[in-house]
Amino acid sequence: MKFSDINNSDIILIKRIGQYVKAYKLKFLLALLCIFFGTTVGLTQPILWGRILANLFNKNFNQVSINILYITIIYILQALVSFLQSYLTIYIINNLAYDIKCDMYRKILDLPINAFDNMRVGDFISRLHGDVSTIANTITNQFLSIIIDIFKVIFIGIVVFRINIYLAVIVIATFPFSYFVFLKYGKILKEKNKEIAKANDDYFSDMQESISGIREIKGLGIKNERFNTFMINSIKLKNKIININIISNLSQILSQSINIISQILIMLTGGYLISRNLLSIEYFVAFSSYSNQFSDSLMNITKINSYIQQIMVSLKRIFDIMDNLSYSKQEFGNKNIEHINGDIKFANVNFKYDKNNKLILRNISFKIPKNSKIAIVGSSGVGKTTILNLILRFYEPLSGEIFIDGINIKEFDEESLRRYIAIVKQQPYLFSGTIKENLLIVNRNASDEDIRRVCKAAYLHDYIMSLPKKYDSIVGENGINLSGGQKQRLAIARALLRDAKIILFDEATSELDNESQEYIKKSITKISENHTVVIVTHRLSSIIDMVDKIMIIDNGEICGIGTHDMLLNSNKIYRRLYEAEAYNFNKSERQFNMAYN
Repeated sequence: MKFSDINNSDIILIKRIGQYVKAYKLKFLLALLCIFFGTTVGLTQPILWGRILANLFNKNFNQVSINILYITIIYILQALVSFLQSYLTIYIINNLAYDIKCDMYRKILDLPINAFDNMRVGDFISRLHGDVSTIANTITNQFLSIIIDIFKVIFIGIVVFRINIYLAVIVIATFPFSYFVFLKYGKILKEKNKEIAKANDDYFSDMQESISGIREIKGLGIKNERFNTFMINSIKLKNKIININIISNLSQILSQSINIISQILIMLTGGYLISRNLLSIEYFVAFSSYSNQFSDSLMNITKINSYIQQIMVSLKRIFDIMDNLSYSKQEFGNKNIEHINGDIKFANVNFKYDKNNKLILRNISFKIPKNSKIAIVGSSGVGKTTILNLILRFYEPLSGEIFIDGINIKEFDEESLRRYIAIVKQQPYLFSGTIKENLLIVNRNASDEDIRRVCKAAYLHDYIMSLPKKYDSIVGENGINLSGGQKQRLAIARALLRDAKIILFDEATSELDNESQEYIKKSITKISENHTVVIVTHRLSSIIDMVDKIMIIDNGEICGIGTHDMLLNSNKIYRRLYEAEAYNFNKSERQFNMAYN
């Protein structure tokens, strides 16, 4: 590969990965020494085999035995050194991959929420697993081998010139042709590797979505559709891998063809020199072996082009994540707040998700006193959930300020902000494991009594105690073994165990049956005695008799705050929402009665 093909950004990426390699430089050096030793010792074998053949022709069996003994000793030494080298290589590969993955995963967890809005989970998995493995293996295996091949080319080159200059010239003369081959295919391989990386992202994303959504796939009867999508992505990936291997193999075939021509010329020239007594059989045998090693090493060096192209693609994809995927890094303050009361204030807040989109929130201002319950209602898409996301600092306002206890939330350090604010979503995410493990994940120091207390507050304790394994019952992947209401109550218990002073509910009661809804309402009423509760919902009937005040959002603006009775009498938008819900309820009831009467 021409050095001009490596630009400044490539050099920066190489230096950055070099920092990871630096941590294992002694083991790298020892592995390199093992390879050098094994290679150097192995280079004596052609001479010894040549001597054995020559002594056999001369019937000097004593020398044959001595040389066989030497070869045996060399083999034992090589085996021991090879074992040590294999151990070091495996150690370096796995630790190098571990270090990079840890830094990548930490960066993924620190990425702003909008990064996950725009990038698929499978893309992250593909980079975290596939690209890291590519880099670790290439650096440890291929590049170490290339260093040894360069050493062999230099050392063997000197030896073959010492044996016979005419034969050496034939070997050396083939190098420009091999060099031309890898120059020609270098850029093609780089582009093909980029295409494979993109196809891998599609493949992993589709597979992750299908496995995660297997219940929906079966329930909707779309197994064939999802299988067809899997087939399309698999075929695309398969064809691209086949294509790049064909190109790579073609370049190798061309190099091998050059090598075979070289070997034929060596055999013809060597035979002529032996017939004229200008070269002994012993040295010709040694030269033949050396020339093969020389050609193989030279051909391996030509592969460095494809290795570099492959690793540069993977490095770019990895450090894109390390550098926040071009997203602005979210900055937190340095205030470690020991306690909050739970007052919330929005002051002239404007927000939109994308600079090209219209405003989602327009000049929003309101106050929520501590230990109060407020519901935010409105039609879909008016900005209700956005308010919760801004309180959590998942997104930043375009302008305006948000305060908690009179402190701008930008001044909170991340630990304080996350410690005192929790959210319970319509579909809370639960981790695979037991009920107890899902609670302890937010507070490792919590006692069994603490766990029982928060579960009682969330009206979940009695249900848990009815299970055979009680708090050690498995919830399944994302809580599949629990109902929607039970999952939400477990999420409430989790928020309480973390001692979150502000608890946000995002459509938490919208899709529940009456019994589950009643449990959630009891939980919210109980916890609001010592917590600030903000509920986002489009289902007015679920919050009318539960909250202190209702705030109406319409078209990104606040168009009313008050109690249910006050708003019903004085606010047209609220009355329209209430009447629409009542009409839909009555319509559903009439349809039900007609169907079963």
